[in-house]
Parts: sequence; C-alpha cells; structure tokens
Amino acid sequence: MEIIAIPSHRKGGLNEILHPKFGRCDSFTFITLDNDEITQVKVIENSAADEPRSAGNLAAKIIRHNHAEKLIVSKLGPNASTALNSLKIKTFRAPARKILVKDLLALYIKGKLKITSSKDLIIDKDLE
Repeated sequence: MEIIAIPSHRKGGLNEILHPKFGRCDSFTFITLDNDEITQVKVIENSAADEPRSAGNLAAKIIRHNHAEKLIVSKLGPNASTALNSLKIKTFRAPARKILVKDLLALYIKGKLKITSSKDLIIDKDLE
C-alpha cells in the first residue's frame, strides 16, 4: 500500500486539474493505492496557501501529516524542496501541462513518471 499526494485546483479529487504551485495550491488529493488499485481518495484543503511566507514548508508538513510518502508535482520552491527532502517524501515530476489528477495517476501507475530529486524540481522565481 502507498499514499500519493497531488496538489490540486479547487476542491481536488480525481477529476480536478493538477495545480502547478505546490505551496499555493487550493487542495491536496491523497490517493491510496494497493497493488496499483485505488482503495481511497481523500482531499484536504491546503491551509498553507494563504500564508504570507513558508507556504511550501507548511504544505510539506500537510503531506507528511496525511501519511503520504510520495508527491507528484510539476515544480517546487526552494524551501518546499528542502522540507520535502528532510521529511523523506519522494517526489515525481508531473508533465508541464494541464492534466487531470486521474490521468496523472494513470501515468504513475504505468511507470511513466520518474522519481526526481526535489532539488531538481525547483523553479527559479525569475523564470515563473
């Protein structure tokens, strides 16, 4: 069994779109897989989204608090990267396009998403 977290738009869930900003996403969709079968989907509002600073650090703690050991994300800020690394949460690079959570999960199950060091997901603020 494994729990995977995906930053999501609006109310989250399998039919919502991946949110490109980890710390500022609206919600997190947590998917529990057992032998590549979905056994549970849980959505948690991102209480860190409106924080004036350290949203990435706080979001990483939300991920760990909900027992996820893996995160699928398109990019991270440097503080979020450090926090995820220290919490030993494995990160996987999402495609750089709009994609539904369920389609992203299907790519993960098929082995199409590769584990990527959280520091390699850091986006330069000047390039955003």
